[in-house]
Amino acid sequence: MESFRLFERLMDAPQYAGRLFGDISAVPQSARAGPPLRRILERARPGGDWAARLLNGSDYPLPGLMPLYAPERLAAQGLLDPAAVAPLTAIRRHNSLLFDFVLKRHLRLGGQGLANRVFETRDFFVGTP
Repeated sequence: MESFRLFERLMDAPQYAGRLFGDISAVPQSARAGPPLRRILERARPGGDWAARLLNGSDYPLPGLMPLYAPERLAAQGLLDPAAVAPLTAIRRHNSLLFDFVLKRHLRLGGQGLANRVFETRDFFVGTP
């Protein structure tokens, strides 16, 4: 079984609510973009059932490696505005960690991106509600 399907099955199991979380560090990689990324964008949009259980993370320094992250491919798949490709490429040359963050903030499916909560991870790591 595909690993993402197993992850989705665990995320849907009621006994893991509040106990199982995932990070989105690798989801925009070229090899992972596609149906899993679309599903994450569906379920972690504002009001989505995964919005509080997915956390922004980075696979730094991997976002700086051109073959692994391809904004052009994401734009071709309709997950990124084509107008964002050139600015993202410029950001990547300057700071690959910033590129990773800005790329994820600009991902869209049906006009909606990831919930702000996905990027607001401090409370999770500090352990306060």
